[in-house]
Amino acid sequence: MAYPQGPPGEDWGGNTPWNSQSQPPPTGPPPPPQYQPQYVPGYQQYARPPQNYLVPAILVTLLCFLPTGIAAIVFATQANAKFNSGDYAGAEQAAGKAKLWTFISLGVGLFVLLIVVISSASGGGGY
Repeated sequence: MAYPQGPPGEDWGGNTPWNSQSQPPPTGPPPPPQYQPQYVPGYQQYARPPQNYLVPAILVTLLCFLPTGIAAIVFATQANAKFNSGDYAGAEQAAGKAKLWTFISLGVGLFVLLIVVISSASGGGGY
């Protein structure tokens, strides 16, 4: 089947500005794709979530001081949730706050224990 020619005067295959420079066909296999790692601006790419201090937060809540231990647990769980949602900076901040509140709970618990030991050794509470 022959295709009809275009209107008279229209060029259907000659050199045009778009096809006047012919390129040789490619030889060999195509090059492998170039993969670029995805980076968050200003932050390193994380291979794993930041340390969230959940286990120490639970231990200081049970053994040292309940109110600040609960805050440590809340921030520790927020660190995992923020990392899983892609908020790497927020995960780092929440992990840092969890660490802070864990150490505050430990410090308060040790301080109370020290007060109890000193008061019992000095004979406070004798009958």
